Amino acid sequence: MLQRGYIILIIGAALLISGVVVSVFWADSFASSFLRQGLILNDVAIPPSGSANNTIQVTDISHPIALQIRFESHSGNGISVNSQNGQANTTTSNNNNISLREVVRDSNGRILSQNDLSKQFFTTFKPTIPGTYTLVIANLGSNPVRVGALFGAATFVNENNKININLFTGVIAGLVLIGIGIITLIAGIIIVILDRRKGTRGKESIATR
Repeated sequence: MLQRGYIILIIGAALLISGVVVSVFWADSFASSFLRQGLILNDVAIPPSGSANNTIQVTDISHPIALQIRFESHSGNGISVNSQNGQANTTTSNNNNISLREVVRDSNGRILSQNDLSKQFFTTFKPTIPGTYTLVIANLGSNPVRVGALFGAATFVNENNKININLFTGVIAGLVLIGIGIITLIAGIIIVILDRRKGTRGKESIATR
């Protein structure tokens, strides 16, 4: 028969694993929801005077659109792309010299966001009408740039630009389970140690009789 300490350890491990599963499941569901309504640009190379663009479909205008852009010199490893022939060249550049411009238009061509960027960027804006929204990122500098961006409906924000806590109940529940599981595991370890000490003392007392 299992001692109480080992039973508590099993319960703690079960709670910990359950919390991790719940958190991962929620995160996967949230990411899948974003990908259905938005897009992720991952290290897209933009040559000097070049641009990159992509579109999303917006059906629910009650949530703002979020745009996050990060970038770095494309020549970080000493390699860049020649905009004339597409061949790799060795070059040097400085991230401080990067200059980008982001423009977001709705399906009627109306500009909803336009900014010149020299550092990492994040903004939200309210969509005007259902339809296709186009993001264009232009390289205004003289060096190639690698750009990453998140562009999509911010479903975690309501129409009043307040965070919708209900969407995070899954991850909160998972974190609570993880916390309880860790505490239970610690308690189980302590009880196992105490029980072993009691058992050792009991054997010693019997041996001295």
